[in-house]
Amino acid sequence: MRIKRPRIRQKIIFTLERQLVKGAHYQLLLLAALIGLISIVGGILVMPSGEPTSTFGESVWWAFLRLSDPGYLGDDQGNWRRFISTLITVAGYVVFLGSLVAVITTWMNRKIRHLEQGLTPVTANNHILILGWSNRTIHIAAEIFQSVGRIRRFLEKYDAKKLQLIILSEEVSSFQMQELKDHPMIGTRAHEIVLRTGLAIDREHLRRVDSLNASCVIVPSLAYGRKELISPDIETIKCLLSLNAEAQAQNNQDLPYVVAEIQDENKINAARRSYTGPLEVIGSNTIISRLMAQNIRHPGLSAVYNEILSQVDDNNLFSQVFPELTGQPMGRLKRAFTRAVVLGIVKSEGEHFSPQLNLPDDYLLEDDVLLVLLAKNSTDLVWRKDRISTDYAPMPFLGMLPVEELENRINILVLGWNEHVPALIRELCTYEDEKYFIRLVGLRPIAEREKELAFLSENGDRVVVENVVADFIRESEIRKLAAETFDHILMVSSDRMEEEEEADARTMVGYVLLEEVLEKASKRPSVLLELSDPSNESLIRRFQSEVIISPMVLSHLLAGIALQRELNSIYNELFTVGGAEIIFRNLPEYGLSSGKKRFDELESLASAHGETILGVYLDRPDASGNHLLLNPAKSHEIGLSDNDRFVVLTTFY
Repeated sequence: MRIKRPRIRQKIIFTLERQLVKGAHYQLLLLAALIGLISIVGGILVMPSGEPTSTFGESVWWAFLRLSDPGYLGDDQGNWRRFISTLITVAGYVVFLGSLVAVITTWMNRKIRHLEQGLTPVTANNHILILGWSNRTIHIAAEIFQSVGRIRRFLEKYDAKKLQLIILSEEVSSFQMQELKDHPMIGTRAHEIVLRTGLAIDREHLRRVDSLNASCVIVPSLAYGRKELISPDIETIKCLLSLNAEAQAQNNQDLPYVVAEIQDENKINAARRSYTGPLEVIGSNTIISRLMAQNIRHPGLSAVYNEILSQVDDNNLFSQVFPELTGQPMGRLKRAFTRAVVLGIVKSEGEHFSPQLNLPDDYLLEDDVLLVLLAKNSTDLVWRKDRISTDYAPMPFLGMLPVEELENRINILVLGWNEHVPALIRELCTYEDEKYFIRLVGLRPIAEREKELAFLSENGDRVVVENVVADFIRESEIRKLAAETFDHILMVSSDRMEEEEEADARTMVGYVLLEEVLEKASKRPSVLLELSDPSNESLIRRFQSEVIISPMVLSHLLAGIALQRELNSIYNELFTVGGAEIIFRNLPEYGLSSGKKRFDELESLASAHGETILGVYLDRPDASGNHLLLNPAKSHEIGLSDNDRFVVLTTFY
């Protein structure tokens, strides 16, 4: 039989340890017991010395006073009493003061760390909630803070007095708060943002941010670091299911409005089925691919999209009801808004919205219909009564202008690979009257590419894809590709980089090498860069290229649609094949030559051709260094040159 040795000392130490780790309350209790024990022992030892410690109670009190206050040390008489008093006083420094301060300090530090980690639940109503920290999150917060007019109407809708913005992040640290403070559009307002730690797919963490009482929930998708089997779309759909389940568990029938980003368009319907409340789903890959496709078909449009979709302080799309203008023709409305361009209307059909853009001048505005306008801010959404006159006579209809058809095969060179490339090729396949040859160059294995491009079997006669495995940041590899023979070159950020800075670094280095190859080319193709970090755009601004910053575009979409739900239908209309699209028109197409023209004159001329003019793309930059002049004042006089182009909204039938 095994003999158990006595381990009394270890047992006592283990018991004390288990009590100490339970928290500050137990630590204080043990400390109080230790103080009491020292006081009792000291009282017993000092009792034989006589008055004033002749009784047990007075002796214990005497010891406790010396233990808690060293000022009593000089009041004692007799060697024995002074000896005991000195021992108790020294013990008081160590136990009473040192241990007490240590316990309280440790408790406060632990509590502060707990609060900094964002683990405590919040109590809020009608707040805006962002679930997840990605390369979109900070920009979404900035867009929301800067959208003053939209925020005002948003708060009025939910009868809220102040904007409350809460972000749920997998990790919360001082680094994230500093990132918010460093953003120029947030700055000192970063302290108004509440950060909480948690996962969007965890119901308990959703309760931590009071998700069911939010007025709007934004679910951005992760752009990098995807796992093999758990993609960002799966996490987004799981988040929607968790919100639904949480509402059912609490018998909450009034679910919050959700704006969710889905990368794979094949999972959009699954996302809609996962949530029974008001929901708008943004197909990010589809949106970016449509922007790229239209820019390839109409080089230069990236500047228009960047201003409309990426710049808070420039022109944006707004929708608003103007009941006092009901019954007015569209032609008069275009004249009445002197600081905005009227694009069309949006009709509400229950949970769905139906936009109608680029309407004819004789179209009469119906009751309870939203007017869609392009303006710099909400304060420009005003109309002048003197411009609504009964003697208004529109220009006679001059006939629709033909849209240039791309008859020859379009050659496109794509350098790099990410999730937007298959979506782009799928988008190009929708242009049934056009033919494309696309050379894909990157490090992704050909087998993996072909798996994602399996849909090409249905369009092999119109869209031909050639896969090349090469590293485009080597000049020798770029020269082998014969880049100068292509019509368009697209460079995308690699999805093999975990950090967006590293992905952009490869793209920009490859672009600089590409510029060396194209410098001596007789024909220069248009070059479009996709970047992930907006701060990198300034590094290549001096080169002749166009830039689309995907996170900025998607952040603007998420924030804008969160504040104005109907914007999602407008963007889909603008970026979808057919219907209303933004294109360029040359001066001769409108029967104009170089000279000075007022913008309202150009607006009337465009309306006579069944189009809506948005601005002018100048061949040479203006005094402020900009090529794009979008939504100028109606009375603004523009000096046109032969190579200038009009930015117009037309309709494809």
